[in-house]
Amino acid sequence: MLRRTVLRLSKPDVVVLGTGWAGCYAAYHIDPSLCNIQVISTRNHMVFTPLLPQTTTGTLEFRSVCEPITNIQPALAKLPHRFLRSVIYDVDFDKKLVKCVGVGVVGGSENVPVKTFSVPYDYLIMAHGARPTTFNIPGVEEKAFFLREVNEARGIRKRLVQNIMTADLPTTSSEEAQRLLHTVVVGGGPTGIEFAANLADFFREDVKKINTALLPYCKVTVLEAGEVLGSFDTALRRYGQLRLNQLGVKICKTAVVGVTDQEVFTKSGEVMPAGLVVWSTGVGSSPVTKALKCDKTNRGRISIDDYLRVLRDGKPIPNVFAAGDCAASNERPLPTLAAVASRQGRYIGKEMNNLLKGKQMSKPFVYRSLGSMATIGNSSAIVSLGEKFKFDLIGYAALWVWKSAYLTILGSIRSKLYVIVNWAGSRIFGRDVTYISDLTEDRMYSALAVEEVSKEMSRQKAHQVLHDASPERISTSAAAGAAATEGVLPSKPGEATHLTSLGQASAGSHAAHTPAEPETKV
Repeated sequence: MLRRTVLRLSKPDVVVLGTGWAGCYAAYHIDPSLCNIQVISTRNHMVFTPLLPQTTTGTLEFRSVCEPITNIQPALAKLPHRFLRSVIYDVDFDKKLVKCVGVGVVGGSENVPVKTFSVPYDYLIMAHGARPTTFNIPGVEEKAFFLREVNEARGIRKRLVQNIMTADLPTTSSEEAQRLLHTVVVGGGPTGIEFAANLADFFREDVKKINTALLPYCKVTVLEAGEVLGSFDTALRRYGQLRLNQLGVKICKTAVVGVTDQEVFTKSGEVMPAGLVVWSTGVGSSPVTKALKCDKTNRGRISIDDYLRVLRDGKPIPNVFAAGDCAASNERPLPTLAAVASRQGRYIGKEMNNLLKGKQMSKPFVYRSLGSMATIGNSSAIVSLGEKFKFDLIGYAALWVWKSAYLTILGSIRSKLYVIVNWAGSRIFGRDVTYISDLTEDRMYSALAVEEVSKEMSRQKAHQVLHDASPERISTSAAAGAAATEGVLPSKPGEATHLTSLGQASAGSHAAHTPAEPETKV
């Protein structure tokens, strides 16, 4: 403890909030010999978001798009540097404290320890990201799936396989199967289109391994109020829409006004039955961003200047920076892209080293786009190489440029090998449709099955009681009782009456053939 205290007193504390593109790039470029680095986030890894849509259908495995933060900045594995898995709920800029909530092992016991604590800082880098914007449309937050985190991608993949297996049950009607296998994607940006095209390929190529009869029910619809792939030029947009049509993806130019468990309501009045709704319409401010006492943009993001310093009352807060999706400038807004966040993080990391050495910040941050890319299925893509090269590519050649670029950006050899092996395996053997449930789901599944069996047995017992109490059954029982009194044991309904009549007839016949006894005279 004394050693840790001495080390902290000798160097300033640099606290990084978030493990997204901006936070991880900043932590990577900060020199750990100049300060004590502390990274605070709810996840201990960075997510390579451009490849996230491919994990939803099994093209890539989830660990292929994750890189542990200690691999990015190895110094975090040694004191006084460290990573803290915590929820950030506020920042006191005057006292230089980051307020956090630490949560214990969830599910390990009934009493989960939850405690608040504060982390002091000398320099603060806020890169805690943002939440998807829902435009306050009813049902979106509760019923739709987002696609920004690995756990969200896992939820989409799980729901897809569940819908396929449920549609394959003999008790599922054709109308219900059609609803279950209809996926609605809200948002026509690169992420939404990449997911929709990848899903359409999955339906065409891999669902037939489960049941070819389900193929006519598998449909993908994209809802976009504006232009699909609006960040690309007209020629690339047309090619992208052509490829989507070839894949069977339906594009509807409309807005969404409501989402339920089974339906999507559009502004045009159409009601779309859907088994899965994926929401990809941009980002909004997170709860911690809303709680911060600093200037905000007109869209609720942290207001920053040209040096990425956080503003309060129009002036920079000393030694506080913000980057990534959580921050923006009203004068020069930038797109919420991984390329922007990564360069902002790299800029802050390098400038932080200058500040730690007692120097001034060298120059303001300037972003120059190198281009935009998006895949349209597993055999084509569109690539715009931007202002510097002014060169566009489409088709298979563009796909190879897309793959090469992202393989280069992937940080470690570990991640590169994972992705290459997954791509090759999916191409040769097909996508993985394995469904692995967790322990809680298995228990619930078994409990529901036992409950339904109990209900079925109760229904059968009640039906038997009603059958026994029916009028025909009662009259038959009465006749059987009368027959038993006369010594006749019927085996079928109505047999007692027949046997009784037959007995009476036999008795009459016997009396007719018996000679009469002579009268006795007295």
